[in-house]
Amino acid sequence: MTDEGTKVTLRMGPEEIQMMEDFMDEHDIGNRSDFIRDAIRGYIASQNAPGHVAQEGGIFVRFSDLHMDALAGLVQRGICLDEEEFVRRCVLEKIVSKTVEEEAFNDSFRTAQRNAALK
Repeated sequence: MTDEGTKVTLRMGPEEIQMMEDFMDEHDIGNRSDFIRDAIRGYIASQNAPGHVAQEGGIFVRFSDLHMDALAGLVQRGICLDEEEFVRRCVLEKIVSKTVEEEAFNDSFRTAQRNAALK
């Protein structure tokens, strides 16, 4: 590949190199430069994605192609707005008990009724 681009030097530790090479092997990526260019594009796209909120912390979860295809199918069928929203909803269903959710719904409705009565 003839590349007229600017050369960039990058320092990485052995753990990052191993992670990168394992990923490259699993996904048949030819060389490190291709991987890093794709990673940069992917990172920028994820930061510019609708609904993305820049914040410290958070969790990055890697899904297999099979799981990503299944999630994409749910989006296509209108089950969810996007894959991230569906995963977030699934996690919240496990964290927030039905009792707490029902209390929140009831409290919100009672507040709405009081506000309506005041108008």
